[in-house]
Amino acid sequence: MKISIKDLNFKYNKNLNNTINDISLDIEESSITILVGLNGCGKTTLIKLLAGLLKTDDGTIEYDGKDIKDIKIKERSKIFSYVSQKSIGADDYLVRDYLTYGFVNDLKFYESPKKEQLEKVDKISEELKISHLLDKQMGKISGGERQIVTIASCILQDTPTILLDEPTSALDLTNQNMVLSVLKSYAVNEKKTIILSSHNPNHALFLNSNVALMKDGKILKYGTSKDIITVDILREVYGNNICLSNGLDYQEISFK
Repeated sequence: MKISIKDLNFKYNKNLNNTINDISLDIEESSITILVGLNGCGKTTLIKLLAGLLKTDDGTIEYDGKDIKDIKIKERSKIFSYVSQKSIGADDYLVRDYLTYGFVNDLKFYESPKKEQLEKVDKISEELKISHLLDKQMGKISGGERQIVTIASCILQDTPTILLDEPTSALDLTNQNMVLSVLKSYAVNEKKTIILSSHNPNHALFLNSNVALMKDGKILKYGTSKDIITVDILREVYGNNICLSNGLDYQEISFK
């Protein structure tokens, strides 16, 4: 699904400065785009606007040519799925039951998940290594595990677009690598359009994604990760201490 953002502006209060400043951006279908930048630069706000959780002050957001303002709530849930930064509720629900909520748009009132849907739950649980959590309550697993479960439910919703706000923020290195690898696979093999925010520019290089480098509510640079994730460009946002690891007296640990 193609997403078009044009002349987008937003402020939380009319007495405050804009949080989003005149953003225009076209995102091609079956691509991954990462929003990077300092805290408070507008990454979360932009994702919430894309998810329809905030209303635009000026400008438009279109999904395949249709303005989000003209898309009804139920229809939106078939177009995009969303994972927020904040921890979800549902503490008393089993992980297995929580995951089946991803099928809510495909089920009639009071209808139980079908066999093939339950098989999809097992499949994504294996891919994200949470099979051992299926019969545990959501409130009795760790914050990182809850984050992975939420991402799994988002994938099971099977929308053409997936919006994720810092989906690896609570994850250890191994699980970061696993989640990013699964998302990359779904973008390529399932033709998903994925937009996520991250505080780690290296994630963009790992995913070979597009990058929107944000500063003060604006997109400072947009392009491929290899073009944008460079020392010279990142210094415009993160300062002059940014360097390549070969400029340090130690080697950083990463994944391949």
